[in-house]
Amino acid sequence: MPEDIHSVKNLNEVLDKAGSFSSAMVVIESPDATAGLRFAAAMQRKILREYSWVEAANYSEDFSVFEQHKLLYMETDELEELRQWVQDRADYERQNILSELAGIPVNVKLRSEPHFSGAPPPDLSEVIDDYEARHGPMEKRESEHLFQTEDGEITLLVVWPKDTGTGLALSKQIIIDLRAAAEELDPSSFHEDMRVEIGGRIYNRVVQFEAVINDVKSSALWSFSLIGLLLTVYFRSLVRVLYLFIPLIMGIIWTMGLTQIVVGGLNLVTVFLVLIIFGLGIDFGIHNLSRYRESRAHGRDMQKSLYIILRHTGAASIVAGITTASGFYSLMITDFRAFNEFGFIAGTGIVLTFISMYTVLPSLLVLAEKLGIYRVITPQGSTYERDERHFPFKRQIVTMAVILASASIYFGMNVSFENNFGKLEAEKSDIHKSINDNIARVFPDGTDRAVLIVDTLDEVKAILDYFEKYIAEDTETPTIRKVESYYSLVPDEVNQEERLEIIREMHELLGDREIAVEDQRLGEGNWQDYLDIETLDPADLPEGLRRVYTGVSSGNGYLIYIFNSVTMHIAELAKQFSDDIREIEVDGKTYYPATESLIFVDMLALMKQDALKAILAVTFVTFLATFLFFRSFVDTLIVLSPTLLGMLMLWGVMGIFNIKLSIFNMIILPTVIGIGVDNGIHIFHRYKEETGDVITTLKTTGGAAAVTTITTMLGFAGMLSADMGGLMSLGILAVTGFATCLFASWTILPALLEIRHRPRRQKQLNNDGEGL
Repeated sequence: MPEDIHSVKNLNEVLDKAGSFSSAMVVIESPDATAGLRFAAAMQRKILREYSWVEAANYSEDFSVFEQHKLLYMETDELEELRQWVQDRADYERQNILSELAGIPVNVKLRSEPHFSGAPPPDLSEVIDDYEARHGPMEKRESEHLFQTEDGEITLLVVWPKDTGTGLALSKQIIIDLRAAAEELDPSSFHEDMRVEIGGRIYNRVVQFEAVINDVKSSALWSFSLIGLLLTVYFRSLVRVLYLFIPLIMGIIWTMGLTQIVVGGLNLVTVFLVLIIFGLGIDFGIHNLSRYRESRAHGRDMQKSLYIILRHTGAASIVAGITTASGFYSLMITDFRAFNEFGFIAGTGIVLTFISMYTVLPSLLVLAEKLGIYRVITPQGSTYERDERHFPFKRQIVTMAVILASASIYFGMNVSFENNFGKLEAEKSDIHKSINDNIARVFPDGTDRAVLIVDTLDEVKAILDYFEKYIAEDTETPTIRKVESYYSLVPDEVNQEERLEIIREMHELLGDREIAVEDQRLGEGNWQDYLDIETLDPADLPEGLRRVYTGVSSGNGYLIYIFNSVTMHIAELAKQFSDDIREIEVDGKTYYPATESLIFVDMLALMKQDALKAILAVTFVTFLATFLFFRSFVDTLIVLSPTLLGMLMLWGVMGIFNIKLSIFNMIILPTVIGIGVDNGIHIFHRYKEETGDVITTLKTTGGAAAVTTITTMLGFAGMLSADMGGLMSLGILAVTGFATCLFASWTILPALLEIRHRPRRQKQLNNDGEGL
């Protein structure tokens, strides 16, 4: 995403204040709760001692400060009742003291009706017992909050890294280190049935990326193998396939090296480019080697054959390369970084593989000829002889193409965007699901929330009041479940002061030695400690909670968390939540919460906007480059006709079979355009070279075009079995698009060529005959 987008800037500011949103969790499953805590403690000591990337690691929070201040959490009227007892007891003691000093009974009128029969209890604990008997138990406040389920079966150790961004390389290292540390500690030595797994947001990110990489590797293995087999059959030689693979691999390596220098690496979108460049880059080699083999079979020598592929095939290839590379480079005008980087890498890959195929490949052919490795194969029959037959059913084909195009537009109106982001992810394994379920048992609120930074506690209070009212009124499409802040832990200053005033009075009365009996302080027991307190402020919070609600950076500021009540996997619901929190205006000031989900909503909107911009740019550049080469508006339309019909047919197939567009598969559309344009340029250029012989053109260059398209299809076919839904949809769209473009290249293009150019050629032949 562009750095100047509001949601991106807001998230960066929140990350600076709050630290990383992502943590890793050591999930300890044990039937013995004590053993689970012992392992968590040992793991905590080990990783804090051995790994420099760790900022904090906790399996519990020290809540003793809340226990010590438990009276602050009582309502004011409840505290008044306790204070009244203290006053009654003090009056009672004074009455006894005066009676002893005067030697006569003294009756003191208590200021209120006493709550107790006889003398008020001498210890505050008895008062609390009596209070709970009448009002119910006071809220229990733990001195230590364990990250453990109530039954003790699941214990979590939450590990926070220092790096707020937590890039992929660090994320993978974190998971590796935590697994290694757990293995070294040997969970079975703590309990024979103990099982330890690693989970959390960092783990989820690594799992998703590894799923993509594994799918790409698997797809590449199968695709490259099938492409190698197809080319071996087509060229009838495994050695000739190596002539193509060597310059192709060199071009890809050059591309990846330049990518590392300029971009810095690949991401989840551009990682597919190895397959794309392989499929497009090998096209140049197939056309070159096919034409070289044909020329040598005709009896031409090596030098003449090389001249033909450089002068004739090269001319068509350079136009095809320019149109395809320019189409990709035009994506760089978009703001969406995935499209921008995709356009640079793909365009550069086309240029570098073209250079490799026209420098390294000819050199290999020369070397092979001189070493006697290359063997000339004479074709059987009349494969390379001119064929004067007409292309059949040309007008019917054009009519059918118009019908297909119209039907495709009709059905294409049903094409929609994939709004369920969960369908684009890799399917979680049973172990992964179990890990997430166990984490949810300890932290049911999850971590998917928006975060807002404010400067003062007054602002915190005002925003809490705003959301309390907003949640109550938003009944039609509610998206906000709750809002948490510092005040979710601590009463506000006004309530604290009111309650502290009462608590101080009780403390003063209970510590008054003048009314002590037998040198015993009034109010025995540890309740004196609960009365000797001051205001509870952010500095008193435990370290973990202080990080959560005041952040990790120095300076003032507080964090407010807005929890969503709807899933962020559905685009429509994610947008509703985004709209509800995007801008919050309170007391004349506008606040901008931040969340990764809000960024994803913005990314989706930007991607849709830029997708149209990218397609229009690719189309314009492709048309312009083709027109400049052929210098004819009509011929340019004929050359682009397979691309137009192929794309329309793809759109129609998507509408019929409910194939949805997504962030993954949209990037394949420029590639489909590139394949269609390449085929049209090569076939048209060879047709002109053959002076209007359509059948011969289809037998030669048309065959090479079919092979190049099929190899590209095979390059993506491996994705059809991918675990990741986004990759599978990309494979479906690619294979379908290449198939429709190939169909159009073999039907509508030759039919239009015959209709436009055959009469001219026939007239020229007749004129030549009359001249004779």
